[in-house]
Amino acid sequence: MINNNAGYTGDLEIALITTEFATEILGEILDNNGVLVERNDTELAQFALMFEFLGDKHHIRHVMYCCSASRPATESATTEESTEVKTEKLTLKATPLPTGLVKSKTTESTSDTVYNNWFKTPYSPSTQTATTTTKTS
Repeated sequence: MINNNAGYTGDLEIALITTEFATEILGEILDNNGVLVERNDTELAQFALMFEFLGDKHHIRHVMYCCSASRPATESATTEESTEVKTEKLTLKATPLPTGLVKSKTTESTSDTVYNNWFKTPYSPSTQTATTTTKTS
C-alpha cells in the first residue's frame, strides 16, 4: 500500500475578488485610471489559503500552503424583481511545498497564542518530532 498525498482540489466561491488578490495572485494590472487590466501572458502566483469553519465547536482554523487558482469565469444575470448576489468562482489546487507540507489545522489543544495569531502568517510547524512509546509485557 502506497500513500500519496498530492494535495487537494476544489472550488472557492466568494462574493467579490479583491483588487489586491487580482493584482498579487492573478497578475492583473491596476492602471493609473483605477482599471484592472488582464493580459494573456500573465503568470499566476501561488499563495497560502487560511480559513475557519464557524459552525464547528472549536472554530477549527486551516491553512493550505501551496495554492494556485484559476481565473474566475465572467458571468452576469438579468435583474428581475429581486436582487441576487452574483458570486465569483475560482478553481483551487493545493499542492505540497518542497518540504512536503500540504495542510495544517488547529485542534482543541492548540495554544491560545498559535490560535490567535493564525491569520497573521501561514503556520510553520514546530521542528520537534513526536516520540512514540511502546509497551512491553
